[in-house]
Amino acid sequence: MERIEGSGASQLVQLIRAIGYNSEITFELATVTSAPPQLKIKVDHMNVELEKDDLIVAQSLTKHMRKVNLNVKKKASISSTSIDSLYTLTLPQGSGEWSLLSFGLNSADFKVEEAELEFTDELKKDDRVIVVGMNEGQTYIILDRVVMY
Repeated sequence: MERIEGSGASQLVQLIRAIGYNSEITFELATVTSAPPQLKIKVDHMNVELEKDDLIVAQSLTKHMRKVNLNVKKKASISSTSIDSLYTLTLPQGSGEWSLLSFGLNSADFKVEEAELEFTDELKKDDRVIVVGMNEGQTYIILDRVVMY
């Protein structure tokens, strides 16, 4: 195989084309020209923009919720800036009062079950993406963002 030229992303596209060539599916690089909800992209070799009706987007590139379980071992930290009241306990025989202002957990396990995590890093204008063209270029799947160094 001869040496592949270009950036890392370009080399990946060329390698996929050389090894797994399939005339019905093409891998391309594109630029987001309009962010969701009116998503549009421009594929590098095309003169027209593709609109949201022509695109399928991987869920990881959208704003979405996922269910997670969280386990923290060794050290947990809990803080709050919204303590509304001061708790006061009167000690017996008039020996004074004890007040709870704050508390800390220096070495405790922390577990959250069935939490929801919201991902908000959806596609933005000028993001570079890798797309797969299908159905003779009638549909494109946006697989992921690409980064060029």
